[in-house]
Amino acid sequence: MLYCDKCGHLWQETIGRKLECEWCDVCNNLLKKVPDEYFQDDEFNAKWQDCVSDEMEQKLIKDLVFTSPNFDQYLFDHKDEIKGQKDRQYRAAMEHGKAILAGTDKGNSYGVTCPYCKATNVRKIGIVSRSISASIFGLGSKKIGKQWHCDHCGSDF
Repeated sequence: MLYCDKCGHLWQETIGRKLECEWCDVCNNLLKKVPDEYFQDDEFNAKWQDCVSDEMEQKLIKDLVFTSPNFDQYLFDHKDEIKGQKDRQYRAAMEHGKAILAGTDKGNSYGVTCPYCKATNVRKIGIVSRSISASIFGLGSKKIGKQWHCDHCGSDF
């Protein structure tokens, strides 16, 4: 188990991750390992349930967090709000990334969706009359009669 001596947030250590690479996701402080004396006696219980009892958690905070020169009372008092806000920002960024991959990140004001890839990153193709478009694109052009271009898959429809 890890703790932050700046904001008092506790983490379950992730197997396979190096301790020296762990940073607090509330305040970006380097995390520290909880000393063994704060763990419950039953090793099996400590691995599969709460590693630190509520009483020991309060003792840990009192002994290790409140006495730390890094301790920040504001961060301690607002850590749950800060963590919630960062979690919401992370989820929003992940959703935006998924939208970019799906081609739906920008949308459009026309309410048009590409019939091929279902993306909304479409734009209206300039309105060109058939006689002008025939001379510009050639008589057999595939662009004649198309009104939209999909920026995600490149299709015209």
